[in-house]
Amino acid sequence: MNGFLSVDLGTTSLKVALLTETGRIVGSESCEYPILSPKPGYAEQDPECWWTGFVTACRSLKNRYPTEFGQIAGIGICGQMHTQVYLDKDDRILGPAITWMDQRSNDIVETINGDADSKNLVFEETKNFATTTYMAPQAKWVKENQPDVWRKTTRILVAKDYIKFKLTGQMVTDYSEASGTLLFDVEKRRWSDEMFNYFGLPGPLFPRVGPSDEIIGQVTREASELSGIKEGTPVANGSADGAACGLGAGVIDSGQVALVIGTAGGIGVCSDRPLVDPQNRTACWCHCVRDRWTAVGMMQTAGASLHWFKNAFDKGDASLSSRDIFEQYNRMAQEIPDGCDGLIFLPYLNGERTPYWDSSARGLFFGINLASEKAHFIKAVMEGVSFALRHNLETIESLGIEVDQIRAVGGGLKSPVWLSILGKVLRKPIVTMSVPDSASLGNVILCGKALGIYPSLEDAVERMVTSDQEMNYTTDSEIYERQYPIFLELYQQLKETFRRSASARGEIVVQDE
Repeated sequence: MNGFLSVDLGTTSLKVALLTETGRIVGSESCEYPILSPKPGYAEQDPECWWTGFVTACRSLKNRYPTEFGQIAGIGICGQMHTQVYLDKDDRILGPAITWMDQRSNDIVETINGDADSKNLVFEETKNFATTTYMAPQAKWVKENQPDVWRKTTRILVAKDYIKFKLTGQMVTDYSEASGTLLFDVEKRRWSDEMFNYFGLPGPLFPRVGPSDEIIGQVTREASELSGIKEGTPVANGSADGAACGLGAGVIDSGQVALVIGTAGGIGVCSDRPLVDPQNRTACWCHCVRDRWTAVGMMQTAGASLHWFKNAFDKGDASLSSRDIFEQYNRMAQEIPDGCDGLIFLPYLNGERTPYWDSSARGLFFGINLASEKAHFIKAVMEGVSFALRHNLETIESLGIEVDQIRAVGGGLKSPVWLSILGKVLRKPIVTMSVPDSASLGNVILCGKALGIYPSLEDAVERMVTSDQEMNYTTDSEIYERQYPIFLELYQQLKETFRRSASARGEIVVQDE
């Protein structure tokens, strides 16, 4: 039977998994790598850590599962969007990769959005608006502030495309990743000459773009010797991690939704046309499925909010593992009534993206009273993240699409308490998936389709993607319906205060002179 190797290059770790043709996970290995911040506002990574981690993971899997490793028919890959690697004429790395979290291009973004003509041009060409998340403002920053690096740059690759290059020697990207550059016409699915000219970035710096479900090359002899993967093994083009995650959850038709509670959080609504947001709240990107787009709402800190609470208040208990602590949290939160006796949490611990795009926003517990106990705060975190996800979903629905069912994935949804809260807050049926690692499954589906093992993505999804449980509250939760407007009002009331506080802290992006 055919097997697959799945590569998921995330923001803080890389995961390599062996899967069967039916989507069963045989085994996996992962490695973590740091986010480097040499200056305020910077968020960088060493691309060599990705490749070294990949090679180490492959070697380990080959030792553990020699038979299955020898049956790899193809490699599927997804990765963190926007994060970029600069290469010279000899394809050598010119410095740390600039990640999607980096804020150094803030002044460039503010200049774009402060000029009506520039803002409109960017929006018309890309169907998106400028933020520091995108590649183009970051590349412009490098051009203006690191002339030595820019003079030597001959290629710029997104993170997962760099791994593909190391495997195959080919430089190719896909529609979903190109959507995150702010140099791509999302509607027509092609690079925008207007954007290349506007940002002053030569088009040849960027790779050919194509669909996710195509083979772009084969594993070279050098990569084979390092990783243990058979030389000539086909490598699929792959996609952005969110797109692969959605496909692995079965999101391929218009109106279907993938909801993720991982470190960050997100809502991705599939559509058969670009859902453009003139109010600049959501992103409009290409899906990894051909002729499909995704309207995206992104939270900065979803599961990270509960991890913050653990690290702030329970880090010192060496007798408990993280798993033990979170199981304890579930038991404690289960005893607290919905609404937490008036306690409301704003989950903006590191600013917020959709729909506010406000880097100065911060977390808040509102309504603390004499009855508030630790368990109240734990459940309030779960409720606050759920309120923020509802706000994202309603924002996307306001663009003219109706959502009937939500397919949910991510570590946060392992909590039955949190899943129940989410169902009550969102007021829509929520289905969890049998294979929790939907990104790896999405990688396999794309690669299998590219190899002709699956006749279509629809056929593969029908055979391989199955649900686990469904949460469906047919009546509104009265307390959440009363608290949700208060949750929304708190940010609006505090927006200017957040900005004054950021200014008082001196949180200004420092640029190289």
